[in-house]
Amino acid sequence: MKAISVGKAVKMMRLWPALVNALAVLATVTVVSMGGTQWALLAPLVPLAIILWRQRRTLLRRPRGVGGIGRYLTARFILIAAAGAQLFVSGEFHALEIMACTFTVAALAVEPMVRSANGVAVPYASNFPGHEARNRAVFPYGWIFPLNLVSLLALVLTGLSTHVLVTIAVALSSASIVLALLAFVDIARRVQTRRRFQTGLETRLEELGPVFYVYWNAPPRSAFQVKMWLPYLERLGVPFVLVVRTVPNFRQLAAVTEHPVLLRRSLADLDALIVPSARGVFYVNNAMRNNHMVRYASLTHIQLLHGESDKASSATPIIRMYDRDFVAGQAAIDRFEKFGVTMHPDIFRIVGRPQVEDVDPERGPVGELEEVSVLYAPTWLGYQAETNYSSLLAGSAIVQGVLDRGARVVFRPHPYSSRSPELREACREIRQMLASDAAESGREHLYGELAEREMSVTDCFNASDAMISDVSAVVGDFLHSGKPLAMVSPRTGTEEFVEQFPMARAAYVLEAEGAALRNLEEVLEALLTTDEHRAERLRWATYYLGDIPRENYADRFVQVAREELGIGSHESATFLEAGRIAE
Repeated sequence: MKAISVGKAVKMMRLWPALVNALAVLATVTVVSMGGTQWALLAPLVPLAIILWRQRRTLLRRPRGVGGIGRYLTARFILIAAAGAQLFVSGEFHALEIMACTFTVAALAVEPMVRSANGVAVPYASNFPGHEARNRAVFPYGWIFPLNLVSLLALVLTGLSTHVLVTIAVALSSASIVLALLAFVDIARRVQTRRRFQTGLETRLEELGPVFYVYWNAPPRSAFQVKMWLPYLERLGVPFVLVVRTVPNFRQLAAVTEHPVLLRRSLADLDALIVPSARGVFYVNNAMRNNHMVRYASLTHIQLLHGESDKASSATPIIRMYDRDFVAGQAAIDRFEKFGVTMHPDIFRIVGRPQVEDVDPERGPVGELEEVSVLYAPTWLGYQAETNYSSLLAGSAIVQGVLDRGARVVFRPHPYSSRSPELREACREIRQMLASDAAESGREHLYGELAEREMSVTDCFNASDAMISDVSAVVGDFLHSGKPLAMVSPRTGTEEFVEQFPMARAAYVLEAEGAALRNLEEVLEALLTTDEHRAERLRWATYYLGDIPRENYADRFVQVAREELGIGSHESATFLEAGRIAE
């Protein structure tokens, strides 16, 4: 069972709101009992200070979306009562003060309504020809939150300068209410535009004529799963639409593509997609909601996945629900038998890994190169303990070994590594090591923002002469380069690791146990000097990536995909010509 951190437990039990609410009640009692003295001001400031501290990140940056609207609402209402009680017992509760309390209460009461209404005005589509979508608010509604907090602070401090602070509270609350009214108008327009679009969606799709859909549902920061396939799906030369099921997924894809993106949240929403032009659906993962789309038997359902590796998730029985499984090479087919998963042979189509078409071949035998660059590309923890193949806990020792041999390091961890405090700290330590070595040695290591965001995985491959990685899809892609590589075995010896993960036969196996490494020097010598397994590695590259000529390597995928969807060359040419005319 996975342990729950203290911070997560506190959040689940909502202890902070409970504490602030209790302090707000005590503050009100203190104000009344102390008879309106200035010392009574301190009591409401305590829970208010906690709210400001807990929301400091929200308050210190430009508001986005609804920001902190609705947070600590109960405590803020109680603090208004405390401020009103302070004014009343001190004899300062006149017309202006009553107005300030009333406006502040009204401004707070509107917050949950704005948040709820904004949840109705969800995004729905982007990049549809002839339609200007209204997927975002015309201004960040989150401005309401800091206005209300500052207004509350002014109201709580009225004992210091009653007239000035009460006037400020009235002004800020009034501004907040005006923003809320503008937000409601904007939300109404967004909802109205979406409904008009939804009513005519089938007609729009028939006019657009999508030949296939790309269906995607995934956790945050997973857009790479789709993005890696878009350039090759575009080569099919026919219109297509990307379909997502959640608002975060919609925003991720809408930000990385100019192709039409459509949000379909409910099961029934998918029915509108079945138009005469639609022939198939591509999937890039095995998300649970994929079965919502697979149920349409009139379409051809094709699984692509988003990498070639020996992980168990690449050979799951779930694949049986698709009509076709596009695989890189024979290794992917044999993997099902290895994991005891019986598959009908007709489901498979060998298409290679089109993403590796731009991977450069080796510069020459690694031992003959004057300067060597080594890519360290560790994976993350995975979702279960048995899928944790990450070597990052031993990463600093691996990188230090490479540095000791005078090599340049390219460091690109898996994007999900930041989700684990341990792996996040390991990445920070490695980046710091590389920064220190670069300052001392002058070697231009590639790491951080440059290697992890600005450069693609292929760019990292091409900037390297060898690679150290884990059980990961990057290993299969790197094989196309012909360059030497090492794989880290995190739990077992070499023989057992190779038996479990056949791709390791093309690599030098580095044995690790936690942060300890057993054979680092031996592996680095083979990886960067002797490379005695070079011929064997090239043979396994064909087994994993298909017996496909390097020239025009990605054409195999395009050809097979067209065949499965019944797209003739004349048909794609017609669509391409129509697109040029439209432009």
